[in-house]
Amino acid sequence: MYVLLFLLWIALNGRITAEIVAFGVVIAAAVYWFMCRFLEYSLKSDIRFFKNFFRTLQYMFVLLVEIVKSSFAVIKIVFSKKLDIQPQIVFFEAPLKSDFLRTILANSITLTPGTITVDVDENRFCIHALDYTLAEGIEDSVFVHLLMKMEESYND
Repeated sequence: MYVLLFLLWIALNGRITAEIVAFGVVIAAAVYWFMCRFLEYSLKSDIRFFKNFFRTLQYMFVLLVEIVKSSFAVIKIVFSKKLDIQPQIVFFEAPLKSDFLRTILANSITLTPGTITVDVDENRFCIHALDYTLAEGIEDSVFVHLLMKMEESYND
């Protein structure tokens, strides 16, 4: 995070001089110290972030692919001549311990067309799907597996 703060300082200044670099080192250190002291941030957080960086990129790619696939499924439903949809409410348990990762899962489901997260109570998710085909396998989705891997490495 210190390096990112320093690079942000340089980028916002728009040029590199000895004074800007010196002030950047000091100001980035002061902000990093503040984050560690008052925002419960630590070097351990940086290490966890970099451990999960590629998994996060993978998750975003998978989310994008799922959004595109679901978009085509919803378009097919909308443009079908015979409106034969069967909305469904699905309840499932996701074995995620982190509130942050449960929020990511709930938002990912909502971002995917045709599904909305209605409620999250601890590990129990309530999902509304436009059609039963959009809800198939949601409890064992790739989102849950990737988030579980991220949580495992986060706890290491």
